[in-house]
Amino acid sequence: MIVAISGVGGTGKTENAKALAKRMKWKLIRPDDIAKKKRLYLGYDKKRKSWIVNLSKLRKEIKKSEKENKNIIIESLYSHFLPSDLVIVLRTSPEVLLKRLKKKYNWQTKITENYEAELINLVTVEAMQKSKKVYEIDTTNSSANRNATKMESIIKGRGKKYLAGKIQWLK
Repeated sequence: MIVAISGVGGTGKTENAKALAKRMKWKLIRPDDIAKKKRLYLGYDKKRKSWIVNLSKLRKEIKKSEKENKNIIIESLYSHFLPSDLVIVLRTSPEVLLKRLKKKYNWQTKITENYEAELINLVTVEAMQKSKKVYEIDTTNSSANRNATKMESIIKGRGKKYLAGKIQWLK
């Protein structure tokens, strides 16, 4: 089984994915690490100060890993575009996320884009266009271990209350 953990920057993808991988004893794959190691880039975006990953080539690398490992967790901002059996989108309230982003990034473009993407639910919408099994977990005030418990229940088929579309920040 392949589980994709996605979400905008600052939602806790890395920390939560590590906790889940440890809890379930599954292999954790970080597509950014593979892209960097194998130089799977289409170019560099100066405005966003980030590499543009070649998703087509990355998909092939993920397929190779799938042959070697029965159960995989893929963690990335764009993991919902990669092959998976289900997608878990991590969400954080915009107010808290903005504080995290200001600590994490020192350029306004990145802060604004991530903040706005969370406001409009961009990652969940994209994930739902690619997969039928999309879940959301609110990481605003929850530890990585608590979130790993929630994600494990989703993977084991007991996570119906976390189905995508349930989180609403605007009242």
